Order: sequence, then structure tokens, then C-alpha cells
Amino acid sequence: MNKENEKKRTSFSCVDYRKYMYCKLIWIDDGLAARGLTRPLLFIMVWMMGMVSFGLISFVMSTQNKARLDNLRSFLLESMVTMSIFNEYMSRKSLAQLHQFMDESMRTSRTELREEEEILETAKSQARKHLAAYIVIFSFNLAAMILSQPLAEWLQGNSWKKLPYPWVVPPSNTEFMFWIVFLYQSIGLYFSHCLGMVIMSFSSITIQVTALFDVLLLSLRHIEARAKVRMEREGTDYITSITDCLKDDVVHHQRLVSELVSATPHLRRTFFALSVTISMIMACEAYPLIMGNFTLGELIKGLLFLVVQFMCWGQMCTRMEIMADQNSEVFHALYNTPWYSSGLKYKKLMVTPLTFSRHSMYIKSPLFTEMSATMSTFYSFVVSSFNILNLIRKMK
Repeated sequence: MNKENEKKRTSFSCVDYRKYMYCKLIWIDDGLAARGLTRPLLFIMVWMMGMVSFGLISFVMSTQNKARLDNLRSFLLESMVTMSIFNEYMSRKSLAQLHQFMDESMRTSRTELREEEEILETAKSQARKHLAAYIVIFSFNLAAMILSQPLAEWLQGNSWKKLPYPWVVPPSNTEFMFWIVFLYQSIGLYFSHCLGMVIMSFSSITIQVTALFDVLLLSLRHIEARAKVRMEREGTDYITSITDCLKDDVVHHQRLVSELVSATPHLRRTFFALSVTISMIMACEAYPLIMGNFTLGELIKGLLFLVVQFMCWGQMCTRMEIMADQNSEVFHALYNTPWYSSGLKYKKLMVTPLTFSRHSMYIKSPLFTEMSATMSTFYSFVVSSFNILNLIRKMK
């Protein structure tokens, strides 16, 4: 039975979003750490910088208010996803190390309890479902952004030649230039939506790290039972056995926190990319819908886009807060162990983990340290979107 369990645990591996096709297509897959910067990746980076630049120039040069808002939204949106590709490149080594650690942790049984395998299997299943859902959502959104306006105009008997973004530069007033700009924007939007999936793939990390914390909490809750099993197996006394069990848990907690800290810059930059743009993007998208100044294609594209943005922002704040709170749960689990009757060495071992697990490990924005990835931040930014929307209405 033990050999079967060992074989089963050996086949365990974490869900690595970098192995998915949308990462391979834009050259930020699990081989990025070994490859470094390559020509295809550099090409995509330059292409995305072009999307950002044309959006900004068109925003400045637009004369119509509606086009100006659309170009502002395109500039902010492309800036957000462009930050993510540079973030993936800068964090390539820490991400590779984190996924290696998650692989090792999932293959090593800590409690030999069925609940442990259930926790890890549930986390892996949930991570896969999230990634599959993002692929479907962003694929539909990509199709809507490129095709909804041309198709709606064609059905209404009008000219179908509508660009996803109403850029002023480069001009698209001739047949040839229209197709050049349309092709450039379509490829850029394809890259953008792949990068959008990459941004939201953070949830596969947070879900599995949360599960590893859950396994640690399970281990601490069953420390007395584990000590008895260890005492019978190794022939030691109870105090020595429970102290050794605690030592294993403390070492695992320290390594788990260390790996999370190494990945924190990546998560912080991901949170920053959304937090500095999300309110204005949603306000720019909602304004034409609120004022009734839209076509059928713009209505379809705008509503779907708002739903996707709202979902992404909510998921980011929720998942990061749940993961951050797990560290403080370790404090309570440690305190509830029988430290009062387990000897002086046991008590000394508890000092360091109790000190470093007193507070949640919130993901904070790099430039705004008072802004954490929590549900309160989610609600405040939704309110901020309404405030910006109201300000735009007054300016008009």
C-alpha cells in the first residue's frame, strides 16, 4: 500500500500555466528561464510597444470626444498587458523556482492522510478549471473586439470597415492603409489577449500555494497523531517525536514563505498593472453605454469587455487575499498545538514561526504600499470607476 502511495505521489505535479499553449505562442513558456531573451519574444515586445505608442498618439491627436475615450482606453489596456510580458521576463527565474518547489511539495507526503491528497487534487483541478475558463473567456472577447463592430455594421447595411481602435496614427483613410492598420491591430489584440490570459494565470499560483498552506495547517492539527506514529516507527519518546514533527513543519513553513517572497515581486507587478489602469479603463468603456451613444457592435463589445474586466479585477483581489491570509492561519494552528506540555526545545522552535506568521502576507502595489490586493481594494476601485465616470460626464 505504501509503495502504491509513493508511486501515486511521484506522479503528482503542479499545474504550470507556462506549459499552456497561449504561453508557448508568445514565447513566455516554461523554457523562458533557460532561453532568456530571444528574437521572437523581442519582436512581440516591440509590437506591443507600438500598440501602446499609437494608442497614446491617437488619444492626443483625436478631435472627437468618443474617439478620444476609445484611444485612451486602448492606450491603458495595451499598457497593462505590455507590462505583463516584461514582468514575465523579469520574473522568469523566480517563477521557475516556485513551480519546482510546488512540484516537490506536492510529491512529498507530509501527513500520509487522505485529506492531504484531497486538498492537493482539489487545488490542481480548480487551477485547471480556472485556466480553461480564462482561455474560453479571452477567446470570445478577442473575437468580439475584432469582429463585433464590422459584423454589426454589415448586418445593418452599412460599411463593415471598422477598426477595433479608432487610431488617428497611422492613418487608415485608404483601402491599403485600412488593411495594414486592421492587420496590425488584430495581431496586437491577439498578443494582448494571450497576455491577458497570462495575467489571470496568477490564480493557478495562488490556488496551489493556498493548498500547500492548507496541507501545512492539516499537518499541525494532526501533530500529536503524527508524533505517536513516529514514536512507534523510530522508537523514540513522545517529546522527541513531537519536537521532530514540529521541526519538519517549521522548516517547510519557512521554505514555503521564502518561495512565496521570491515570487512576490511578480505578483506585486501583476497587481500593479491592473490597479493603475482598471478604474479608468472601465469608466472609458462604460461612458458611451451610459450616455446611449453607441452602435450595436459597440454595445456587444462594451458589455462583454466590462464583464471580463470586472471578473478579472475581482478574481485578482479575492485570490490574493485568500492566499495572504493563510500565513496568519499558521500562527493560530501553531498556538493550538500542545506546546505547554511538549518541553523547552519545542517551545524554542515555536518562537520564529510564531513571530513571522502573526500577520497576513498581503500583496502590495510596488508604488503604492498602502494599496493591498484585498476585497476592500476591489470595492474601492469599483467606486473609483463610478467617480471617474461621473467626472467625465461633467466634463462633457
